[in-house]
Amino acid sequence: MRKIAILLALLLLAPLQPLHAATRAGAPCPVIGKSVTKQKKIYICTKSGSKKIWRLQTIDQLIASDLLKAEKLTVLPKAVQSTLVQARKNKSPWLDQECSVDFSSTDTPVCQGGDLSSKKVIVLYGDSHASMWMSAIDVIGKKHGYKVHLFAKLACPLVEVAVWSYQLNRPFTECTQWQQKVYPLIQSLNPEIIIVTDQWKPAVVDGKKSDFDTPFMWEKEFPIAISRVAKMAAKVFVIGNNPSLTQDPVDCASKPRVNLALCSSGRTQADNAKFNGIEAKAAKSVGGTYIDTVAWACTASLCPIVIANTLAYFDQWHFSESYVKRLTPALEQRLKLG
Repeated sequence: MRKIAILLALLLLAPLQPLHAATRAGAPCPVIGKSVTKQKKIYICTKSGSKKIWRLQTIDQLIASDLLKAEKLTVLPKAVQSTLVQARKNKSPWLDQECSVDFSSTDTPVCQGGDLSSKKVIVLYGDSHASMWMSAIDVIGKKHGYKVHLFAKLACPLVEVAVWSYQLNRPFTECTQWQQKVYPLIQSLNPEIIIVTDQWKPAVVDGKKSDFDTPFMWEKEFPIAISRVAKMAAKVFVIGNNPSLTQDPVDCASKPRVNLALCSSGRTQADNAKFNGIEAKAAKSVGGTYIDTVAWACTASLCPIVIANTLAYFDQWHFSESYVKRLTPALEQRLKLG
């Protein structure tokens, strides 16, 4: 009896373990919506009847869950409010380096990331969106043993005909000049993988900007450009346009007592569907893989600006560095590097 009493006393004195200490599918969890990554698996706390339990989630399911919550968000979270002063600076560090070649320049600086000791090469090629995604590709390259070479020129898409430069207010001749200098450099690297990404720019007809002709130009010229690139590597990926918002996200979020619902963009106004469709079709035609980024930023109807407690953009056209980091596992999954 004395031994039993001692044992009971020890049990009573032992610290109670919280029910949610074990993070596994079906185990109790603390707060609905909380997510945890454990051994490369993602768990999210969900309601099951009267209980709260962990459920195993795919990356895409987690992003979809984040977006559904973001769609209903009206009040700016305090965690986001405190970051607004620095929101314009929350962008890829590769955007502020010489690696992102300026509008009037045709320089081709050496810009490397990933595993610098590796002989396996990824080339990331495009406009400012290539620099935006370089933060993610750099991390992925390090993890999977690839050296990453970035070739990026601001506002210079893949098409090999003159487009209109809003910044220079004239045909963007420097873009095509830069492209012709870059192609031999890419070829000399003998890359295993080429990743391209850009955003459409207006066509030029008779030396003037032509919005009317832009879709027709893109439909004709983008397949030509991707066919040329595809001959330089065994694998080609096209990262599609992220949403182009209908208003500035930082300005909108900074308004006093802002209703975040009014800062969202309608999906059909922001999703660049026509141009993304052209690029997806072109990628498929050369045996490449198209990566849809709109699905990572929009629900069926809206593209919110605050997702997963993060301001997802630093301007109308680019994801913030914080949101690119959050999307890195999803991009890694699409690239299937092993």
